[in-house]
Amino acid sequence: MDKIKIALAQLVSEDGNVDKNFKRVDEVVRKYGRSHDLMIFPETFFMGFPETKEECRRLAEPLDGPIVSHLKTLAKEEETAIAIGLYEKEGEEIYYNTTVLVDPEGLKMSYRKTHLWLDDQNKVKAGNCFRSCDWQNTRVGVIICYDVEFPETARAVAEMGTELLIITDGNMEPYGHVHRTAIQARAQENQMYVAMANRVGKGSRDAFVGESVIADPYGNIIAEGGHGEEIVSATIDMAVVRESKQAYDYLKDRRIKKGQTPKEVGHGVWEKKI
Repeated sequence: MDKIKIALAQLVSEDGNVDKNFKRVDEVVRKYGRSHDLMIFPETFFMGFPETKEECRRLAEPLDGPIVSHLKTLAKEEETAIAIGLYEKEGEEIYYNTTVLVDPEGLKMSYRKTHLWLDDQNKVKAGNCFRSCDWQNTRVGVIICYDVEFPETARAVAEMGTELLIITDGNMEPYGHVHRTAIQARAQENQMYVAMANRVGKGSRDAFVGESVIADPYGNIIAEGGHGEEIVSATIDMAVVRESKQAYDYLKDRRIKKGQTPKEVGHGVWEKKI
């Protein structure tokens, strides 16, 4: 797909209220899904940020649970792709901060947050790999919130040929400027689009800044949100990714030791261990 229309769903999420957040996702996707190729929601949007480890574990679901099952149906009915965060349960005792990418064909990819923020560390296990997948003739990758503050995260995803990096975010005051700066840098230094949807409103402990943004492969901001609820909509042209690499290509020109080679793990999904 040469041109992709993206909606950043910059919304309020109520901590611990899965039913309410679930209904909000349904409402927004049914209203905007058919007019967009991809809808991006904030980090752990379904659960918000539960205050305790016990509550997080109570709300977490496996990827074959009701939430992802409904997302598959919703994406198919509304003919769109959805990237959104939740707490994932694996077995009986392992939990992750996870983002899934679902389209009309089903679950395309899941990614577990590798760099845990202070509150994450007491609730979930860190992921151990970066991933990308083929979607609509475009290579797409995902990272989550705090991940973006480490240049190595986006670079690891870029090494897999990623052209569009999705970020589900839960960035709070007073750190709004940190992610805005980081997103522009990650886009420019990896010559790819970066699209981030952040949460807004007051949580049980934090106030979330919004400022959702899409940056092009030159690091230019092409769409951005304010500090309240809104759907930030923009169309990106994937030809710009190729154009940005005509005179120079940072991944090819760099003279530093490369890490472990990414490998395909099946069904068009690539993985890079860390």
